Amino acid sequence: MMLRTICFCLFLTLSATSGFAGEGTGTITGRWITKKYGPMTGGQVLLFNTATGPPPASHKYLRLPDNGTAVDHDGKFSLEVPAGRYYLVMRKRTDPTSAGPPREGDPQFYARLKDGTPREYVVKAGKTTNIGTIKEATPYRREKAVLNDGAAGIEGTVTDEQGQPVAGIRVLAFESAEMKGMPRYASTETGPDGKYVLVVTGKGGGYYLKARTRYGGGKPEEGELIGSYGPSGEPVPVVVEKGKAGRGIDIQVKGFSSDSRRMLERDAAGQ
Repeated sequence: MMLRTICFCLFLTLSATSGFAGEGTGTITGRWITKKYGPMTGGQVLLFNTATGPPPASHKYLRLPDNGTAVDHDGKFSLEVPAGRYYLVMRKRTDPTSAGPPREGDPQFYARLKDGTPREYVVKAGKTTNIGTIKEATPYRREKAVLNDGAAGIEGTVTDEQGQPVAGIRVLAFESAEMKGMPRYASTETGPDGKYVLVVTGKGGGYYLKARTRYGGGKPEEGELIGSYGPSGEPVPVVVEKGKAGRGIDIQVKGFSSDSRRMLERDAAGQ
């Protein structure tokens, strides 16, 4: 847990300082102070560049923020970013050691227009965009993701070696067979029935799927449930077409052991 928190703080630091020495950057500032919670000290300010992906929708798919910073003890924040247009999400974790998507009940603000459309903030080079004081914070409520007709995505069931459904697993979609680093998309967490829904935005494509207990990535932990889609554990891409849903894409997981890791490393080294 602590490692994931440190990694996220490092991400915020790197994001907040990126572009300082370069040209074409501007600053976005504001405050997050609510009547119920007061200054949202330690809250996360997350910016998503509209040019690099769709609006964030944590209940449907994963999108990593392009930039981020933290709210200070007075409820203020200031962040220098490349000039552009950004979606804004602010989040205060009830469990400061958690990482990844928000948890049920976490206070959150998602900047939207009156019609519910995600709001875009314009940051101009050499200028400061002050969004004023945000006074809202709504407890996050997890929505059940559903692949409606015309939606692109993948559905299936995660099971163990005995064929029993496994709860508490996320399926991660990668664009390369190595399945390293950040995934392109992440599914909803499986329930008691082991079923997952992974929504894919854009034009679709081929994705390699990995199911695992731990959301934060990195090397598997001892006993962690993990598995990939493909015969005999060999990753095979799942092709997703625009406007179509792939169903019945089932994945089997098993507990990871350090002995298995050492055998894989020896095989890779040709020993």
